[in-house]
Amino acid sequence: MSNSDSDDIKVIDKVLAGDINAFAEIIEKYKDKTFNYVYSQINDYDEALDITQEIFIMTMEALRSFRRESKFSTWFYSIMVNYCKNYRKKSSRYNVVPINNTRGDGDYDLQIADERENPEREVITKDSLRIIKEEINGLPEDYREILLLRDIQGLSYNEIAEILDISLPNVKVRIHRGREFLKNRLLERGLL
Repeated sequence: MSNSDSDDIKVIDKVLAGDINAFAEIIEKYKDKTFNYVYSQINDYDEALDITQEIFIMTMEALRSFRRESKFSTWFYSIMVNYCKNYRKKSSRYNVVPINNTRGDGDYDLQIADERENPEREVITKDSLRIIKEEINGLPEDYREILLLRDIQGLSYNEIAEILDISLPNVKVRIHRGREFLKNRLLERGLL
């Protein structure tokens, strides 16, 4: 177990022992990657903030079901990926956008900060970033999802195989094809 994994387990043990505030460490560690993934899937900044928050609430409420058979990060990313898949299906079927936290228990308040005003995030030109995002969003879902997990989230091939419940060779093939597909699309648009 790596240091990061053992740190996660220590925090989870604190939360399960009743120290709900300790969960803030998990949020701090995973919030940026989670938000970036959700935003890439949903494409609405405010909605992505709400969904990111909902994913953390769901995760905290499901901690007792974490069996520790895999790394916490793998389990967490599975929740995140499945939530986004279900959200997209529901949205496309019913054209429903808002998701509200209707739970009445005020035991905890999980807020994900809106960091749009951070100038460091504007290093890449907006136009290039917009085109890249369009092209990633235009990829077939299998490629888009796997490239986001590998290249944006930085997950290992084994973690991706576990999260998506596909074979390791299938992960490698999809990543290779997805990168080729994206590269060709960016070449056509003059970005490479």
